Amino acid sequence: MAEFCTNCGRPLPENGICPCQSGRARTASRGRKRGEIDKAVHALPSLWIRYLKDPVGASRLAQERCETANGLTILAATVLLSFLSVVVFVLRYAADHFGRAVLRWAATGLFAPVIAAILTFALIYTLTALSKMRVNFRAAIAAVGAMTALPMTLLAASIFLSLIHMTVFTVFCAAIFAAWALAVFLLISQVFGIRLNLVNCLITIGFMTLGYFAVALLRDWMIAGLF
Repeated sequence: MAEFCTNCGRPLPENGICPCQSGRARTASRGRKRGEIDKAVHALPSLWIRYLKDPVGASRLAQERCETANGLTILAATVLLSFLSVVVFVLRYAADHFGRAVLRWAATGLFAPVIAAILTFALIYTLTALSKMRVNFRAAIAAVGAMTALPMTLLAASIFLSLIHMTVFTVFCAAIFAAWALAVFLLISQVFGIRLNLVNCLITIGFMTLGYFAVALLRDWMIAGLF
């Protein structure tokens, strides 16, 4: 005798799970994800203050709690601010031929922070692999997101201060890179507890050098297309 779903009344399939239940489960899952993102967005100010007060403690706490949604939100905000910073710069200094530079500033604004994030994760997993450590991916996202608070702050400031003079934009590029390098160093040494012996130091320097040249080339490529 066929069994029927107690919710919609349709006959149950062989696996005993009604399609309406699967749909509800997917809807509930999407609702939970949206709730986590909304919560993370509203928590950004407190996370930012917590990090500026205690960078190491905030990153370590984010790692321990696996605050993945918070980390992803900060990383997304950083990409957005980077994009806006470059847009404002181009509108300020190259408005007459904005269309010609559109692809260059779009690529620079979007890919510079993405490249930095990729290099950060690659460095963490390279060093932990050499140290034979196991790193939870969700915890790594949470910690990297937390440590991005300082570069994100400088990006936000650059949107306004770069309007003063073109040189200020270059100064902020250097400052943001320095903040990223410092944050990465604190992350691997203080949060993940990776011992920085000679080999690990050389690997870290190599990744940071690669990041510098990648971002510098993007910046120069963008500026060259403005004139």
